[in-house]
Amino acid sequence: MALLLGIDLGTTYFKVGLFDEHGTLAGLGRVATDPVVPGPGRCVLPSEIFWERLRRALAEALTQAGVSAGAIAGISYSSQANTFVLLDDRDVPLTPLILWTDVRGGAVPERLRSFSRTEEFQRKVGFSEISAEAAVSKWDWFLQHDPALAGRTRWLMTISDYLAFGLTGERVGDASTASMLGIYHLREQGWWTEALEAFGLQREKLVRTLRPGAYCGQTVARAATLLGVPAGIPFAAGGLDHHIAAVAAGLGRFADVSISTGTVLAATGVVDRVEPIPECYHGPHVDGSRYFRLAFDPAGAGQLDDYQRRFAPDQSIEQLISLAATAAPRKQPGGAIVYAAGDRDRGADVRYLLEKIARAQRELVRKVSGGQVVRMISATGGGARSAAWLGISADILDVPIVTLACGERACLGAAVLAATAAGIYPNIGEATKAMVHRDRVLMPRARPVANS
Repeated sequence: MALLLGIDLGTTYFKVGLFDEHGTLAGLGRVATDPVVPGPGRCVLPSEIFWERLRRALAEALTQAGVSAGAIAGISYSSQANTFVLLDDRDVPLTPLILWTDVRGGAVPERLRSFSRTEEFQRKVGFSEISAEAAVSKWDWFLQHDPALAGRTRWLMTISDYLAFGLTGERVGDASTASMLGIYHLREQGWWTEALEAFGLQREKLVRTLRPGAYCGQTVARAATLLGVPAGIPFAAGGLDHHIAAVAAGLGRFADVSISTGTVLAATGVVDRVEPIPECYHGPHVDGSRYFRLAFDPAGAGQLDDYQRRFAPDQSIEQLISLAATAAPRKQPGGAIVYAAGDRDRGADVRYLLEKIARAQRELVRKVSGGQVVRMISATGGGARSAAWLGISADILDVPIVTLACGERACLGAAVLAATAAGIYPNIGEATKAMVHRDRVLMPRARPVANS
C-alpha cells in the first residue's frame, strides 16, 4: 500500500500523518516541540532535536499504519513561518532553529518599522509592519550584536527550507511561507531587492522559492539518518500551515472562507489580487494564479483552556462545551441576547466565551472575504472537533459551517501536495477532489437545515 507523508511543522507540536490516495488517515504521530528557552525573550530548538522529534513522530505513525517507511510514495509539509536557522558555507548550523516566538531583539528598530509601514511595502509583500517575531528583525539583531556570526552565515533557511534541504539536498523553499517574511515580492514571485537591502540581507543567502505543491526533487541518502525514510521519494514544496490546512478544509471547493480555532484564531480566503488591507496577509495560492488572504487574532481557544484551569478543573473541555450548548439566554433591554461572564453558572460562562470567540472570527471573516458574500465556511483547529461549539459559531457568524472528514487538516493538506509530486494525481485540484471529503454542515438556527 502506497502512502503519502504529510508533515505539520507546528509551533506546539510536530505532527506526521500517513494517508492513502483517498485521503484516509492510516497513521498519525504527534510529538511536542518542547523548545529551549536559554534566556529572556529567547526560544530555540537545536537542529539535532528538530530531527529527533520528527523521527519519533514518523516512527509512531508508521507503527499505527503497520507499514515500513518503504511504503511512502511522496512527502510534503505545512509549516510555521519566520522560524529559521543560520548555516555556514559547509552547511553546518551556526545557530539552533530560532523560533518565531523568539523576541530577543525587543522592539523593532524604527528604521525597519518605518520601511514596513510604507504603501509600497504593503502592495508588494501583502501585509504591513514588521513585528519583533519576524525573522528579519532577528537577523537585524545578529547584524548589530554578533556581526562575526552574521559574516560567517552562508545560508539563512526557514524551518521548512531546512527540512527540504535536509531531505532532498535542494536549496529550495515555498512561496507560501516566504510571503510571511516581508522580503518576498508577490507579483514578481521572488525576493524583493529593496526589502533585502533595507533588512541587510543578500539574495545569495536565501533559497529559491517555488509554488506550493511544486516538485522539489527526491529524498537523498541522508534522509534515512535524518528522518528515517529511504532515498528516492518524491518531495513537494509545501506552504504555510494555515494556508495548507485551509486547502484540506475545502477552501474554494466546499467553502468560501476557512476559519481556524486553535492557539490563535485565523481566517483564510482566496482573492484574485493583492490589496493592502490592515491586519491581513497575502501569499501565493496553490493554483499558481490567485492569492490566499489571511487574518489572525491572538486571543484564541486558549481563553477556554484558561477558564477550565482556573474555574472548572473538575470538568473537561468537552463537558463545559456541552453545558454551554444548553445554557439559557437572558434577555437584556432592547432584546439583545447575552451571556454573562461573571455568572457562576458554568454553562453561561463558557457560552459567553464561545460567543466572544465567534464574534472575533466573524470580524476575521469580514476582513478576508473582501466584501464578498460568504455562503459557506469550513472549520479547522481544535474547535472544529466539537459540533456543539461549531453550532454556536454558526449562529454568531450566521453562515453555514462545513466540517471535513479528516481532523488533521494541516497534515492532509501536505499529503495532497505530496500526491501531485508522486504523480498519483496530475494537479492539486484533482488531488483535493479525491482526498478531501465533506462530513456535515451545521446551519445557523435562523436558517433551514440543509438536505445534504
